[in-house]
Parts: sequence; C-alpha cells; structure tokens
Amino acid sequence: MIGPDEPIPYPKGLSNRLDWEVELGVVIGGRGRDIPEADALDQVFGYTVFNDVSARDLQFRTGQWFKGKSLDGSCPMGPVIVTADEVPDPQRLRLRLTVNGAGKQDSNTGDMIFSVARIIADLSRW
Repeated sequence: MIGPDEPIPYPKGLSNRLDWEVELGVVIGGRGRDIPEADALDQVFGYTVFNDVSARDLQFRTGQWFKGKSLDGSCPMGPVIVTADEVPDPQRLRLRLTVNGAGKQDSNTGDMIFSVARIIADLSRW
C-alpha cells in the first residue's frame, strides 16, 4: 500500500502491462456477523479512494488473479478517510482516476453492480 501521488513501483522483468481501476474503499469501524443489508452502513467508519493496480500479463501468464494484484505498491490509497457521517449516500459518489495527469476513469458509485450495503452484508456472512 502506498499513498496518493507516490510513484507506483514498476516490476521490470515481472510485468510489462500494469493496469488500473479506481475503487471505493470502505473502512469498517464496527464488528459484526450476519449483518442485515438494512443495517450494514451502520458498520462503516468512513470512505476513501483506492487504485487497484494489476499486472495483467502476470495474471494471464500464471492463471492466478491474486498474483497480478498483490505486487508491492499496487494499492495506492487516500489521502484521507471521509467519515460516514459526511457521506449521506455512498451510492452517489464520483470516482475519478488519472494516470500521469491524464484522465482515465470518471464514474459514479451508483453504477456499481452491488451496493455498498449489500457487499458489507454479504461479506459479513463469511
């Protein structure tokens, strides 16, 4: 994990194709199991932004999805955590990503397949 605006280490010789995805980071502040979806957002401390950096060629070469997403420095985040009380609706957040100053992604959490509450509820069952 690295901070925002830090250079992402490029694993020369290991990967020739780094890819990126902007992601919403949800910081859980509560504890619980089998949390109903209706109560799931009560467990959230706050939100931040992550950059999911993947070595696509490593994923394809090894057949291991995880290997391409676990390289040193492959999870830039931040710079802040916005507390849950400052976010009235986590499904109405704009997410943007730039690479070397060029815009690459501009989306909204309303476009997510599953809501934040649904994801928390599902994960609390594992």
